[in-house]
Amino acid sequence: MKINKELVLELADDIMLELTDEEANEILKVENDILNKFEKVFSINTDNVQESYYCFDDFNTYLREDNDSRKITKEEMLRNAPKSEDGYVVIEKVVK
Repeated sequence: MKINKELVLELADDIMLELTDEEANEILKVENDILNKFEKVFSINTDNVQESYYCFDDFNTYLREDNDSRKITKEEMLRNAPKSEDGYVVIEKVVK
């Protein structure tokens, strides 16, 4: 599969980009280089290779288990909030 200049310009138009001929040619060159590299990968013979979804035999996770270590009530949370109103925490507006 090769990408041609018309496709690059059509895609640029779809996303409302105005490309010069030089920019379109550069994109075309880069994209075709990427496709050529993928063709090399696809040409690798993978017959008799067992499928693997994780590249290592040992799957280690160093994250802790999700255990509830402490729960607080809504009333406790509201008491700790700098400002609350009608059972909700009130924060300062950060968007202008």
